Amino acid sequence: MFYLQNMMMNSRFIKYSSSLIFFGTTLIGCFQSDYTRLVKSELAKGVRYDSLLLGIRFGDTRNDFYGKCFDLNRQQLVREGPGNTSVQYMFTDSVVHSKPTEIRLLFMPKYDEQNIITEMNMEFSYRGWAPWVQELQSDTLKAKTMQILMNWYKGNDFVMAHIQNTDQPVKVDGNRRIVIYKLDPERVVVKVQDILHPMFRHSITTGE
Repeated sequence: MFYLQNMMMNSRFIKYSSSLIFFGTTLIGCFQSDYTRLVKSELAKGVRYDSLLLGIRFGDTRNDFYGKCFDLNRQQLVREGPGNTSVQYMFTDSVVHSKPTEIRLLFMPKYDEQNIITEMNMEFSYRGWAPWVQELQSDTLKAKTMQILMNWYKGNDFVMAHIQNTDQPVKVDGNRRIVIYKLDPERVVVKVQDILHPMFRHSITTGE
């Protein structure tokens, strides 16, 4: 009799534990952020997106980068940026903006220990920026830059992710993550990262 009661109690405990595990798993799924779900979904596809800009790609070496920039400079598409610490690309947007608008883009990659590009840092600003011109401030530019990036890269929309104690728009397609934020009233920063590289693997679920 005691053995039978024990079996019944164990059976109830197992059913209760299974229900609890199922509930816990469901609850965790509910609390996963849009960012975490998007990253898991994109990485599960096993598709790589290496394109950055102007023919520069993840996987290019430092020498590849400077060789491509030399060719772009010969075509008068880019020049050295301020202080010779970046490359400057001037372009006019008339798709996102209601009238042709000149934008300055400064860019420079980050490399790993093998001098392979793992991240591209970009800085956008309006060429005609002035502190008193409201429509040229970074608040406006950030929204416009997100639209420009969608035109350039296509794919998934931006979602919000918690990055460095603030919520920022993030776009993820396969291994390529794009983070955008305001630097100051004039400038907007965009970071394009290969999240499959060990340098960024720790940040896949947190967004940081």
